[in-house]
Amino acid sequence: MRLWKWLRNGLIYCILIVSSLVMAYPLVFAILGSLGQFDDFVRTPWLPVPESPSLDAYRAILSSTRHDIVSWMVNTAIRTAWYIVIPGTLAVLIGYTVAKMRFRGRDTVFVYILSSLVLPGIVFNIATFVMMVRFPLAGGNNIMGQGGTGFLNQWPALLLPGLVNAYFIFLFRQTFATIPADFEEAARVDGAGTLRCLFTIYLPMLKPVLTVFVVFQFVAMWNDYVWPLLVSRDNELIWVISVGFQFLTGSGGNLTGLPSGVAYSPFILAAIVVVTLPLIAMYLALQNYFVEGVAGFALKG
Repeated sequence: MRLWKWLRNGLIYCILIVSSLVMAYPLVFAILGSLGQFDDFVRTPWLPVPESPSLDAYRAILSSTRHDIVSWMVNTAIRTAWYIVIPGTLAVLIGYTVAKMRFRGRDTVFVYILSSLVLPGIVFNIATFVMMVRFPLAGGNNIMGQGGTGFLNQWPALLLPGLVNAYFIFLFRQTFATIPADFEEAARVDGAGTLRCLFTIYLPMLKPVLTVFVVFQFVAMWNDYVWPLLVSRDNELIWVISVGFQFLTGSGGNLTGLPSGVAYSPFILAAIVVVTLPLIAMYLALQNYFVEGVAGFALKG
């Protein structure tokens, strides 16, 4: 039995180590590639270990486009905070409503909300884009949504779509459903109202799940590219980090002294590292709560 247990644990650790190395490989590749030269890719394409490490690619990013990067970071942070606070608040309120409150048609409402998950979100991009462009009385449009550009290339196009997220409503609803009603009943006996029960009784219990929500939303907004590109391409003032770096990497060769249009790999990889660092820092800061929340939801949900 001891031998079998030792072999089993050894196999599990080997699988975990190999999986960790596989998942860490892209980041290690990007860091090493960003510190080297283009010749390093030709010599060892599977892992471009630099012969003479340098920070030239990072200097090119920070010196030539410092103000643009700061603007893109700020825009992304604003959009990320918005999509954490507003959809998070709505998801908690709606999740509590369909889990704890009794009213006619409650299950029908919940099924209707879940039905929006049947299709991938990108399917709705065209319809949402038309809605933003034809928004009444915006961007020169008349009351019928004609004559102008609506919210195209404006902040509302980046902040309005997707405020109600069915997946997170489901996440919070399932979590609320696993919490015994005794806590709320005791609070109501002491005179607490619905909102007080929600914010003083339930929210402290939701800290791990709220952390999962924050991590998911942070990563989703930080990496969001298709929608910001569609609605903000012609207004550099509202570019987010994904859109800005897409145009920045296209001029990487020019910024590092090469002819315009040359895809200079160390510069592109340096940009990838710069964009990835905030995600890594955020995950490390919330790692314990994130693991607890995912594990708890997997067991209870």
